[in-house]
Amino acid sequence: MFASRHIIKQHLPASFKSFRNVRIIIDCFEVQAQQSRNFAEQGNMYSKYKNHCTFKCLVGIAPTGGISFISDTFEGSISDKEIVKRSGLVDILNPRDLVIADRGFDIQDILQKKNVDLNIPPFLKKRPRLTPQEEILTKRIARVRIHVERAIERMKKFRVISQIVPLSLKPIISQMIHVIGFLVNYQQPIVK
Repeated sequence: MFASRHIIKQHLPASFKSFRNVRIIIDCFEVQAQQSRNFAEQGNMYSKYKNHCTFKCLVGIAPTGGISFISDTFEGSISDKEIVKRSGLVDILNPRDLVIADRGFDIQDILQKKNVDLNIPPFLKKRPRLTPQEEILTKRIARVRIHVERAIERMKKFRVISQIVPLSLKPIISQMIHVIGFLVNYQQPIVK
C-alpha cells in the first residue's frame, strides 16, 4: 500500500524530520537466477553488479519502514533508471513528493516531469573530496537509506529466494517477491 503524504507526516520518525515531503526511499533488489541455455536470455539476465544471472526489482519503503512499493521483476541487466521508468512508481507519486535514493539512481529527469524531488548523495565531480556540507548531507541520506537496505535484507532471508532461483519459476517470480514483501511488513518494525 502506498501511503499518502498526510499519513506519512502523522507517523514520521525523527530521523526523517529534516527531509520535507519524503514519500519513499528506493533501492533495487536482485535475486540470483539459474543460467539459461538461451544466449540472448543469458545476456539479458546477466547482472554486471552481481556477476551472475539475476532477477531484479525496485523496492520502496515509506519513512515508517514498511515496504510500500515493489515493482514487477525484470531481467538482471536492466539499469536502475530503466526499472524506475517501467515500474510505474512515477505514476503514483504526487508533485512536490521527495524520493530518497542512492547515487546510482540518475532519475532526476524522469521525476522532474512530474515535479517530484530527488535526494541522492552528492558526487565528487573530479574533486578530491566532498565539501563539509556535502559530507553532512551524505551522512543524513545514509542514515535514512539504511532502512530500505534493511527491508531488502529481510526479504533476502526467505529461503525460496536466498538460493539460486530456477528458471521454471520465472513466470511467478514477481508474485513471489510481492508476497515476501507483504510478509516482511508483518515482522517487527524496521524504523522506530
